[in-house]
Amino acid sequence: MKQSAQRYSVKIPKHETIDKKVYYTISICNLEGGEPKELKKRYSELESMHQKILEWIQIFKIKIPVIHFPKKKFLFHTNQSEESIIKRRGELQQYLNEILACPELHCLGVIEEMLPKEPKLSAQKQNDTPVDRRWQEIQQLKESYLAKHGDSIFSLPQKKIEQQSKQQYIFKFEDHLIFDDSALYTIQATDTITNKSWRFTQRFQDLRDYHRQIKNIHLDFPLPNFPEKKLVNISDAADLRDRKSQLEDYLNRIFKYQTIVESDIMVFFIAKSQLDGNEIGCRSKGTSQTTLENSSIKSKSQTTIEQFDDDHKQPRKITC
Repeated sequence: MKQSAQRYSVKIPKHETIDKKVYYTISICNLEGGEPKELKKRYSELESMHQKILEWIQIFKIKIPVIHFPKKKFLFHTNQSEESIIKRRGELQQYLNEILACPELHCLGVIEEMLPKEPKLSAQKQNDTPVDRRWQEIQQLKESYLAKHGDSIFSLPQKKIEQQSKQQYIFKFEDHLIFDDSALYTIQATDTITNKSWRFTQRFQDLRDYHRQIKNIHLDFPLPNFPEKKLVNISDAADLRDRKSQLEDYLNRIFKYQTIVESDIMVFFIAKSQLDGNEIGCRSKGTSQTTLENSSIKSKSQTTIEQFDDDHKQPRKITC
């Protein structure tokens, strides 16, 4: 990886214990100026963030040095000893500095939320060409995913025939699960061309990460707005029903645009949703059925992704 100057500095100057849970005070400073950002995180929250980072590194084949997250203590809890907590503070501080030293990760949602606001740019910097943060190797990964499941039938975006107005993908938000004070949404997707339907799960943050990637696509029309992030009472059925309705409307709106449907990131979204989900009902078995052979995405080899196993098909901890 090409080395770049350190842009952010992280310090964890203190901690506090509330209800036997340790909260670390994290101060993140932009070395180019501006006000630092301070936030409080538990070890478990940072561990969940690390799992998200690992997943995206694998999904998009981001080439960065190996970064190790501080390991859990198995013989006793860290919060049982003040000395252990202080040692853990130092380990987490080093970890966060290593993470923020990788600009390839800065546009990932869980990282972006931690960063302080950008300082006001000079006129010269404002005129600089913006950094292209799109993942450069998504095409290779997409082909590898499809190659691994070469015997399966996939629904993939198809080129629209002239005067065809039918929307290929329709999404319906069904149930949801509450896990560790967070919500995991079950979504039913239907390909109206092949009549294939499947269910998969996503969280609010997952969909927002995809939205951020779509914003990198050059579009000649306004991109539909993603639902605003707000506090959602997960014990209130009405709150979650409203959130599901907003997300369902968003997905169906963006999939009306063929440019978005055929983009690398959305082709990947559709393929991965089938790999991680479960097929339901029956499907068309006619010539319109999309397979690896007749889709616009063809695999160059049968190489599979290293270290891809069933663990990736398990639901992840999420927030709504």
